[in-house]
Amino acid sequence: MDVELRHLRVVCAVADAGSITRAAIRIGSTQPALTAAVQRIERAFGGTLFVRGRDGVFPTAFGECVLVRARAVLAAADTMHRDAARFLAEGEKRPVALGGIGGSMVVELADRLGDSGRGQAVSVTTEFSPLRLLDLVAGGQLDAAVVADYPGHLLPSAPGVASRPLATQPVFVAIAANHPAARRAEIDLAELAGERWVLGPSDGAGWPECFEEACARAGFRPQVAHRSTELRPLQRLIAAGRAISPCQVTFPPSPGIAIRPLAGDPLWMRYLIAWSAEGAFGGDTDALIAAAEAAYRSDTETSLPYRHWLARRAGPIEERASIG
Repeated sequence: MDVELRHLRVVCAVADAGSITRAAIRIGSTQPALTAAVQRIERAFGGTLFVRGRDGVFPTAFGECVLVRARAVLAAADTMHRDAARFLAEGEKRPVALGGIGGSMVVELADRLGDSGRGQAVSVTTEFSPLRLLDLVAGGQLDAAVVADYPGHLLPSAPGVASRPLATQPVFVAIAANHPAARRAEIDLAELAGERWVLGPSDGAGWPECFEEACARAGFRPQVAHRSTELRPLQRLIAAGRAISPCQVTFPPSPGIAIRPLAGDPLWMRYLIAWSAEGAFGGDTDALIAAAEAAYRSDTETSLPYRHWLARRAGPIEERASIG
């Protein structure tokens, strides 16, 4: 059996629903028919995509690998249809297509590029996986993307894609404001060994694996009680004291939540700007890089916890950490 777009949509639907039964309802199928379809797709791929658990079905490591690429292919197909329709309606001039991992920096970058006098609109696509964003840039669906990698988990090169590091920053922790540790300016990661954590699923590029590795170095394995990539459920879980979470320095302020650095800065992430050599910025990379650097500065300078962290260290972070 050849794998088609409809098969990829089935795989993504099951992963998103976390249940064969719920996925069947969403796509208008039956549980037995969808189970059989998943089994056929697994045979076509040559490996098990999902395993059953007490609370539903979960992607295997192989399934996560397939999912990241399936989502990229489906996004590319959707973009192709939209761009084709736009071409017929508007001619060759299309918006500059930017992508980014979750966060406000890509929007800040879009604003700066939109105000740069290029004469083109700017569209934004956000994705959880940096690998998926690189695939979209390599495939021509995005002109540029803000991505990130982590110590020991460098992003692989992609054909036709160039990149430039922007900055390296520590990973902080978000805890309930009434948590005893919130009274301190910094928190030792080892002190959080008994906590319940909320993490996102694997992004295929090293998160949350690098966090788990940092916990192992601190002498414990994190107890992951919840999985979420959505901001509002994440904030509610943390504010209610039901879980804590590693977070970016730009984690949005929210009532009932305290953002604190980890003592000794055991975990880092690096931001990069990646672009297609044949895309809108292929001949004007200096302008893209300058806009991305300015967007990063603007995005991070609004973070009070990060400003306090920088003041205590009295030096730019780029000189104090390396990714490798």
